[in-house]
Amino acid sequence: MKKVTCKNCGAVFNDDLDKCPYCGTMNKKGAYKKFRQKVASFIDSLLGLKEDTHRSISKGIFMSLLRSLVMIAVIVFLAFLFSRGMNVNYYNDKEYDEKALEEILWADENMDKLDEAYQNGDFKTIEKLYYQNSRVVSKWSHYSIYTLKSEFNKIKEYDDVSVYSMEKVLYFLFYPDYYCRYNGLSQEEKEEYELMKQSVITDMNSKGYTETQLEEIYRKYADGYGYLSIADLSDYLKGENDG
Repeated sequence: MKKVTCKNCGAVFNDDLDKCPYCGTMNKKGAYKKFRQKVASFIDSLLGLKEDTHRSISKGIFMSLLRSLVMIAVIVFLAFLFSRGMNVNYYNDKEYDEKALEEILWADENMDKLDEAYQNGDFKTIEKLYYQNSRVVSKWSHYSIYTLKSEFNKIKEYDDVSVYSMEKVLYFLFYPDYYCRYNGLSQEEKEEYELMKQSVITDMNSKGYTETQLEEIYRKYADGYGYLSIADLSDYLKGENDG
């Protein structure tokens, strides 16, 4: 009889035991052997076979049965994953379709309100509608010029030059796409923007900044995607004020 050494207490015992007789730690080899014997005995009893004469047959049946069970388990598991994936896709598609339908109905009801508010310069109504359904409003044909006009109105209210106001001015002058991410500008809207741009430059000239200086500041503190480094811009303005 082969001997094994317990990994927990170091005791030596027969390898056919399913656990250490001293500390109770499982002996995997013995436990598997005992389990296999029980299953083989169970199969033999079902088939009416005698353990002493047909052990090799029952062992073969056990291995075949085990392989079959594993294959069945794998197939069932894969089928479960597939069905889950199909359900997820189904519900995602259904949710997407329902949301698209809601947006179409909302647009049909409110698009005229947007156009009317824009013609009347009623930005509060546009803002209210935007918060109701930002996805639809952001695709509205006048959304880009609306956002530029909104920023222009805010910039015109600034009395001094702060990090916040300078950030708004630089984006407005040199990166208008920051406010026009979804739609471009028509030719008429581009002309409107140019007039607003010149007005902002005139105001900044009165505060001691030329257009060339402003562009140099923007190029210096903007990253490769055009976004400003607010920390660096803050340090620049702080140093300028200290000077």
